[in-house]
This record gives sequence, structure tokens and C-alpha cells, in this order.
Amino acid sequence: MHPTLLEISIGPLELEFHAYTVGLALAFLVGVLGAVRENYKLEKPFNVTPAGGVWIFFGALLGAKVYWYMQYGGTWTDNAGQPYDWYRVFFIWEGGMVYYGGLIGGVLGGIAYFKFMRVPILGMGDVGLPFLPLGHSIARLGCFLNGCCWGYHTDGPTGVVFPHRSLAWRRQLEEGLIERTTDLPLPVHPTQLYESFGLFMIFLIMRFAYKHKKYDGSIVFLYPLLYGILRFSTEAFRGDSTRSVFGMTVSQTIGLVLFMSAASFYLVMFQTKWRSGRSSAS
Repeated sequence: MHPTLLEISIGPLELEFHAYTVGLALAFLVGVLGAVRENYKLEKPFNVTPAGGVWIFFGALLGAKVYWYMQYGGTWTDNAGQPYDWYRVFFIWEGGMVYYGGLIGGVLGGIAYFKFMRVPILGMGDVGLPFLPLGHSIARLGCFLNGCCWGYHTDGPTGVVFPHRSLAWRRQLEEGLIERTTDLPLPVHPTQLYESFGLFMIFLIMRFAYKHKKYDGSIVFLYPLLYGILRFSTEAFRGDSTRSVFGMTVSQTIGLVLFMSAASFYLVMFQTKWRSGRSSAS
């Protein structure tokens, strides 16, 4: 755990570069520049520029903050014990973000930009969306260094130990797993690293599928299919999420919905093409 990557003092000015913020910034740069570069490789590139990434970035930030406030804001207090007021949703430099909210906001921001530039959504989505899991993979490394999104206790070989007074230490203290005098929490699953690896594999699969795609949208819907499986699996090891939906976490439930929705899309497409193939043959 290393929440602050770098500290720089320039006279009276002191700058801190936090792991989570740096991870988000790198994720944004890699995702946007990778998608734009891939677009420029096309014989007829779509009319998009890195400016579209700004639309997506701010949409994702706002969505992540709003979703977090809707889920946690009413009961959350900051380090000073003050309640989390609704207007702090717009303070993007503060913590408190949820990925699914960022995904919704980013998608809406991207759609708005594509509509503004008169670019086909599914066509450009197939080009750029594979770089979403690549960027997300980097951001999850920031989560690991920040000490958030940890897993539950394990004695297995993958277990990691976070520092004294980390979020994992506080949760285990609340649950009675450790005493206040305990220096270090119990080892936990590094769910951030599990998801980071899984996201990188999704990126590779989507890039491979993109090179063999047969119709627009086939790559776009591959993301919710694969990420739904991944998130459903990794959430089973999370130690910071309550299982409030039929024994599942909220994120686990959404992951299941994403998978089922994408699977339904592919099933409909398969049936449509199968029927059209039979009609042509007859």
C-alpha cells in the first residue's frame, strides 16, 4: 500500500501525487490515446479526436460521484466526522467514486460526443471500447496502492497484508476480527490485482475479436459480457462490500445483469443471422 506516490516541495508549495489519482490519469491517457490511434489506422477514420475523451472523462467522473453519493452519501462522514453534503459530489478531487456510475456517465458522455460529431456509435464503439478494460486495469493498480476495494481474510498464498490503520484494518476492527492494539490486519485477498489481471485479459480478447469482427456492435457488447463475468467473480472475494441483494453485493448483481443483457444480444443476433441464412438457402 502506497497511497502517495510522490511529494514535491517548491518553496511554500507542496504537491502530492496520490496513487489513485495517478492511476485514473494514466487510465484516461492510455484509453483515449489508444482508441484514437486505432481509429487513425482505419482506411476511412471516423471524425473523432482526443477531445472526445474529455467528454467521456468528465461524464465518468460525474457519474461515479453521483452513483457513490446515491449508494453511500447519506451515511458517510469524512475524516473530520462531518456528514457528506450533496454538493460535494462536484468536488472531483475528493474520494468517493463507484465504477458502475463512472461507466454509465462515461458511456453517456461518449454517446453525446459521437452524436455531436455525427459518428456511428456502434462502429466507433467497436474501435475504442477494447481500450476501456486496458485503462481500467491500470486504474485498479491505483486502487491496490491506495488500499481500497480489498478482499476478505485469507490464509492462502495470494493473501496480502495492508498497513496499520488502513481501510482493511479498520473494517476488521469493526467486525471484531482484530483488537485495537493489533499492529497489522489479517491478510486479505488482493481483489484489486485479481480484477486488474482479468481486465487485461479482456482487453486482449476484445482486440483479437476486433480483428475478426463481422458486424458493428459485436465488440461493444463483448465488454459487458466478459466484464460481467469478471466482476461477478471478483466480488465474491471482496471484503468491503455488503451482500445485500439475495446474498450478493450490488456490484455483483449489476455484473450479472450486464452478462445476461449482453448474452441476450448475442443470442438474438445469432438467431437473426441463422434465420436469414436459412431464408437465403431456401
